[in-house]
Amino acid sequence: MKLGFSRLLALGFCLLAAGAASNASADVYPSKPIRLLVGFPPGGPTDIIARLIGKGLSEQLGQPVVVENRGGAGGVIAARSVATAPPDGYTLLVSVESSQTRGVALNKTMPYDAVKDFSYVAKIAKQRNLVVIDPKLPISDIKGLIAYAKKHPGELNYSGTYGATSHIGGALFDMDNAVKMTFVSYPGGAQPITDLIAGVVQVGFFTEATIAAHVKSGKLKALAIAAPERSPEFPDVPTLSEAGARPMELSPWFGLTGPSGMDAQVVKRLDQAISAMVQDKHFQEQLATIGAVPIRGSSPQVFQKDVVREIDYWKKFVVDANVPVN
Repeated sequence: MKLGFSRLLALGFCLLAAGAASNASADVYPSKPIRLLVGFPPGGPTDIIARLIGKGLSEQLGQPVVVENRGGAGGVIAARSVATAPPDGYTLLVSVESSQTRGVALNKTMPYDAVKDFSYVAKIAKQRNLVVIDPKLPISDIKGLIAYAKKHPGELNYSGTYGATSHIGGALFDMDNAVKMTFVSYPGGAQPITDLIAGVVQVGFFTEATIAAHVKSGKLKALAIAAPERSPEFPDVPTLSEAGARPMELSPWFGLTGPSGMDAQVVKRLDQAISAMVQDKHFQEQLATIGAVPIRGSSPQVFQKDVVREIDYWKKFVVDANVPVN
């Protein structure tokens, strides 16, 4: 009996020690550098925002955050890498709609379950999209664009990359305003904007950061902003609803996501770091230089619900707008 009791006592101590060690590992997180994967090439808007996020997280967490580019498939390749990584909080993802929500609706299959295979920490920032046209068109405002598109169905072309907001923006605009424009698909890069400036296509739905210089130089004409509020960068450009069109928010977001099964204390620590980061004035100023704004009030619970809600929204949109699925 004494021997049995001693063994039980020793086992109890071992279990307590294991639990304490587990809690301690979460309490001291992070204790080494963190990998932050971004699913797009260096130099693009997502990469720039990822590096701002990495710098901000490093300052908040006291550990290096190394940004690693794994471009391809609209962010899916990077997302898959994170979905299959150890859930220790040292491999994270700058998540975007094309890999987590909209992409689920636009693709017949995905190499992961976007809801079950990830730990969603928080949304961090979003960008605004402008509706722009070739200034040589005889159109001066959104009402004029709608009237022209109704009078000449299919004649106006808009450029973009399949699944990106440059594509979805046009499809939403068509559906919401009962018009028909023709989508011209590009593999990515700057060519959709280059061809818009050259007059090869006539309409575009691009993020403010990518076309601000072209609008200011007069190479493109901004008719409206697809957001609930005007942009400080273009205070004279009205929102779609102010301009007389159906309101449409086309604001691609960027969040922080990890593999499913991350320790709750690690997720909490990351959420706290993001909350502090988005309230930092310097971080906000850096975002503003690329036409982005911080998202306040996000949380693991809110983010998870947003993902589920957005997947449902985009699946319905694909059917309603008759958008082809890959």
